Amino acid sequence: EISSPLYTDCIVTHSFMVVGMRFRGEHKFKKSDIITLELEPSNTYDKNAIKVMVDGIHKAYVAKNENVSIGDLMKQYSNYRITAHGKKNYNQSASLNLEYPWIVCEKCRDMLQASRDYDYTY
Repeated sequence: EISSPLYTDCIVTHSFMVVGMRFRGEHKFKKSDIITLELEPSNTYDKNAIKVMVDGIHKAYVAKNENVSIGDLMKQYSNYRITAHGKKNYNQSASLNLEYPWIVCEKCRDMLQASRDYDYTY
């Protein structure tokens, strides 16, 4: 199960690990990578496998202990982006972010609700 979401400037973010880069050309994730995820239900070893693609090329997998949760989020929300973060040049495992820029964070939601409840009549 993935960790609780982080709220940064109204971007809901889930961090997760990816593995297997050493079997796929030892890709080293960079912040500039264009990263996408693809469900791989036909995977022989894990029907919940999720491929990590960089510029359309398969480079890694979402870690097995997180792929069900990440897959559920992918199915629930189609508008997300993936970004690399953390230390540079990991080649055996890396941490990526799954971001939902259109979901309002709890703090901002509370502020919006408070402004709606405010009596603006004078």
